[in-house]
Amino acid sequence: MKIRVALTVLKGVRVAVAFPPPAWVVPGMGDALLARLQPWFPALPVLLVAPQPYGVRAHAAFQAQALVEGAGLAGLETIEIDLDLSPPEAGEAPPF
Repeated sequence: MKIRVALTVLKGVRVAVAFPPPAWVVPGMGDALLARLQPWFPALPVLLVAPQPYGVRAHAAFQAQALVEGAGLAGLETIEIDLDLSPPEAGEAPPF
């Protein structure tokens, strides 16, 4: 599975923002995806977002909705992560 991810600062907090299909930005499926993403960003909080016609839907292991409200996520530069590959080792450079 490939997913687009951006590294950014939201309200003073550096985070990894993943953009999966909207159906994955819910408890259950979203939690499984967060568990697969976390090894790629071990030092950062990871959240899932799905732009909606009137705002953004967000899911994370913390209060993600409050963090993304009012944030301009549409113009973020993203990278593509292939979750079927192993994340970089501790000494390797990350893919971003």
